[in-house]
Amino acid sequence: MRLIKKILGLNKIAANQDWLRQLETILPFKPQNLSYYQEALTHKAHNLKDENGNKINFERLEFLGDAIIETVVSEFLYKELPYASEGELTVMRAKIVNRKHLNQLGQSFQITKLLDSNLTERQMGHDISGNLYEALVGAIFLDKGYAGAKKFIYASMIDSHIDLEKLDKKISSYKSFMIEWAQKNHHPFEFVAHNDTNKGKNNYFRVNFVLNNKKISQGRSSSKKKAEEIAARRAYYIIQPDKNGKKKENTQTHSETGRPVQ
Repeated sequence: MRLIKKILGLNKIAANQDWLRQLETILPFKPQNLSYYQEALTHKAHNLKDENGNKINFERLEFLGDAIIETVVSEFLYKELPYASEGELTVMRAKIVNRKHLNQLGQSFQITKLLDSNLTERQMGHDISGNLYEALVGAIFLDKGYAGAKKFIYASMIDSHIDLEKLDKKISSYKSFMIEWAQKNHHPFEFVAHNDTNKGKNNYFRVNFVLNNKKISQGRSSSKKKAEEIAARRAYYIIQPDKNGKKKENTQTHSETGRPVQ
């Protein structure tokens, strides 16, 4: 029995050493207090608690990391874009710290492989990689302070993934763009939503984007918000002029899968 316990103990230590080596390939420095990182990479499904009954999982550190990322990115934009207004800086920051970008960063590190969880990635949701990236920043902040967190954010996000010139031209929300465009050009518009439950067991929404009393695009998704964004994105490409300066006449609508909607 003692021999079995000893073997199990050695296997656990070996596993922890492997986990630590993987973590150190992500960080630009050697971590000091591993408990922060262990908390940042523990899923709530384990229902772990400390001696005071406080929950041990990544969610609180995700909250902290989110605030640190916004602060570092805000400082970066403030210094790099001295001509930009408050509103323009806010839009640029939203393009950088949006959920899709954070998910891509987390995925590039294969951060879910470090997560202590019995769930599959599918069960944990689409945003788990971005959530863990934020939690990791929170852990770094507690372990290395603001300077350490800033160093990591610059190394993982700003220096290698941000091109301000390209970012300035990027549309972060097609719905917001289409609303602003329609209002500016005095075009009456509306998003008309319908329940679309006859496509299967799951509840779906179908949203038509109506411009000048004419339906020009449609989006379909499991959430009304996503369906509106899909419809707006399709509308955006429809109103774009072609190389000869003429607007596209193709008003074929698409669902979130990219297939034409019948």
